[in-house]
Amino acid sequence: MLDTAPAFRFVEERLGIDVRTLDAATELESLGVDSLSLLELVFEIEEKFGVRLDERTAPPRNCGELAALVERLTAARA
Repeated sequence: MLDTAPAFRFVEERLGIDVRTLDAATELESLGVDSLSLLELVFEIEEKFGVRLDERTAPPRNCGELAALVERLTAARA
C-alpha cells in the first residue's frame, strides 16, 4: 500500500497547501508547480529524504506519482 503521508506533508510544507484537499490524482500543475518549481521540488526531495534521483526518472505529474517516487526512493535507501 502506498504511503502518501511523507510526500503529501512535503507538498504541504513546500507549497502551503492543506493536505486534506489533496488526493493521488491531484495534478502538481494545478497546485502551481511549473517546470522550474518541479525541478526545485525534485532537488528538495533529494535533500530532505537523502536520496538521489536517476536522471532517467520521469518527473512526477501528480501527487500519487510524487508519493510513489518518494516511497520508492526511501525504500531503496533503507
